Amino acid sequence: MKILFINPVGAIGGAERALLTIMAALFNTKPDIKIYLIAGTDGPMIAQAEKLGVEVKVLKLPEEFNQLGDSALKKSSKFIGGLKLLLQLVSLTPSLWQYLQEFRQTIELIQPQIIHTNGIKANLITALSGIKNIPIIWHIQDFYGARPLVAKVLKWASKRATSAIAISQSVAEDVKKTLPGLAVEVIYSAIDINYFSPVNSLSNFPMRVGLVATFARWKGHDIFLAAASEIIKTNPNLNVRFCIVGGAIYKTRGSQFSEQELKEKATHLNILDKVDFLGFQQDIAQAYRALDIVVHASTQPEPFGLAIVEAMACGKPVIVSQAGGAAELFTHNYDAIGVPPGEPKALAVAILDLLNQPEKRQLISEQARQTATERFNYERLGGQILAVYQKIQLE
Repeated sequence: MKILFINPVGAIGGAERALLTIMAALFNTKPDIKIYLIAGTDGPMIAQAEKLGVEVKVLKLPEEFNQLGDSALKKSSKFIGGLKLLLQLVSLTPSLWQYLQEFRQTIELIQPQIIHTNGIKANLITALSGIKNIPIIWHIQDFYGARPLVAKVLKWASKRATSAIAISQSVAEDVKKTLPGLAVEVIYSAIDINYFSPVNSLSNFPMRVGLVATFARWKGHDIFLAAASEIIKTNPNLNVRFCIVGGAIYKTRGSQFSEQELKEKATHLNILDKVDFLGFQQDIAQAYRALDIVVHASTQPEPFGLAIVEAMACGKPVIVSQAGGAAELFTHNYDAIGVPPGEPKALAVAILDLLNQPEKRQLISEQARQTATERFNYERLGGQILAVYQKIQLE
């Protein structure tokens, strides 16, 4: 069986970590499978995929296409935003046309039995290429309904897709509303619980509370900093540091904070001396292990929340912005703590509660590891993905 994955970037964010796990799970379940990857940019994901045994071709997307998105258009009216998006598409037509020719030629050389796309831009490129007679599966890790301008284009593109995999029930419900003609089933993302595992260690002094995420604006870095400010203001002698792990890895205009912008926010809140900006970490499991509490602070409903289950598997107490797919991953006050999105004071209360109760931290950590092992072990993932492939081939 030959499977071709399409991913718009070679950088590693949550969607790319999920894709690498899918590939590893497929090889684990069916060692003779042939897996190919077309990536739209170079980056560390390429080497990791090749290490698994994936044959990778980097076809660099036009820079204008990589920067395309509706994040910078959301403040415009619906008409103006749509017009701007259309003008962006028109402006990159020559370079995109040349890219699509090379894209089609590469697929003809590979001759895959199934094309599995990962991300909005991968969906669009594959649809625009006009590939025929090869089943196309969209792996949907986003709420398309929250992006009305892009959703209109995706509605057209989805007519070229055979079916979709949604990473949570919340995402599947959104797909049914936004792309009503596209068949979809839910397969939760998974992780390698041997890599994401606890280590026996003494608590840090000072205690470390961390947010692990790309710098996408909706990931809640501003909420995290505001909560940190609230804690420091009301508990000036508390021995705690706040850590921000990650960076701005995508190129979509207007979609991300810069590190400088976040440092300016911390300075404005008078907490810069209490905040550590640790950047992108190659060994992400070790980054979780170095924290005493992991915070997920997304201000919008999370499609899944890979960082949540990774931290849980590392035996860390996680505070979760409880909306969307993230709310499906845990039981409040059992294996994680849920807080309402976008409320710094509620987040501050939850952090303080865990900082002040080591026994509660320990109990939640143990139950978090158990949940991650039972529900999100990647060993079940290969069989689930293969079943989708086989179903499509029989239709």
